[in-house]
Amino acid sequence: MREIKAEDCVSKCGAPENDEAGLPVVRRGAAGIDLGSEVHWVCAPKVGGVGREVATFGATTPELEKMAAWLKERKVETIALESTGVYWIAPHEVLERHGFDLTPVNTRELARVPGRKKTDRIDCKWIQRLHSCGLLSGSFRPAEAVCMLRTLVRDKATLTAEASDWLRRMQKSLDQMNVRVLTTGAGAWSALSRIR
Repeated sequence: MREIKAEDCVSKCGAPENDEAGLPVVRRGAAGIDLGSEVHWVCAPKVGGVGREVATFGATTPELEKMAAWLKERKVETIALESTGVYWIAPHEVLERHGFDLTPVNTRELARVPGRKKTDRIDCKWIQRLHSCGLLSGSFRPAEAVCMLRTLVRDKATLTAEASDWLRRMQKSLDQMNVRVLTTGAGAWSALSRIR
């Protein structure tokens, strides 16, 4: 796959000549990110603050770090990003570490607007424009400690369910070998099943 670098892809957005036309801008330092599995499209204000520009970054951690530096260079304070599948998690964590105010946005909210072509470049500009006008509401994202606890609880539930499956598999294998644990050592088997 061809590596895409931000400096190769920075270009003018196809925005109207007067970027202030239409809805009033309430967030000057706002950016929008259209996330993908391999490439993230980012639209942010230009370094001088007048107009917008688009850049693409890869989905690897070094590329996400470059994205954060690129956004800081443009004095971005708040970022709206699509919360597509699991693709948003890594960029969210990296950008949060860099101190940005992040707004994960439900993709259904963005898709409700008719008459718009659907491309990654247009989507990132659209996300940036709506966010700069204050029109996007973020999805709920709990604190990091709660996310870690939630992951731990889910993993425990998965391991508990898998333990039961493995006990059944062991029982089946023992039955096939004509070893009758349930009749000879029911106490040991029930002790094994309580190890959850």
